[in-house]
Amino acid sequence: MLIKSFAFTKIIVADVKAMERFYCDTLGLTVAARIDINERGWDLEEVVLSVGGGATQLNLLQYRDRPAPPLGEAVVGLNVDDMDATIAAARAGGGALVTEPVEIPDHGIKICYVADPEGHLLELLQVIR
Repeated sequence: MLIKSFAFTKIIVADVKAMERFYCDTLGLTVAARIDINERGWDLEEVVLSVGGGATQLNLLQYRDRPAPPLGEAVVGLNVDDMDATIAAARAGGGALVTEPVEIPDHGIKICYVADPEGHLLELLQVIR
């Protein structure tokens, strides 16, 4: 096997500071690292976020010399204990509910989509078994 392990999910954002506030202050992720490069072709600011201080990472990347791509470039899946509370927090933090929660009994989960303040999709998953 050539791939050793999954490393991270990275989304390209238009405003890395605003998105950091949303993911940290609203959803509870923590900053694990910051990357700031000012080289030709690499003019960027990146924030590496951690879920619960663990190895699961979400990287927010803003290129300073090019626009963010159109939405839909990634969907970030997040396991949650309380979907209703997470939806309420996302809305209070400037996000939006995209699809109402739906139960999928065959898989023992409830899912929905919310969007962060820039419109990036987050798929919330809650175990219902």
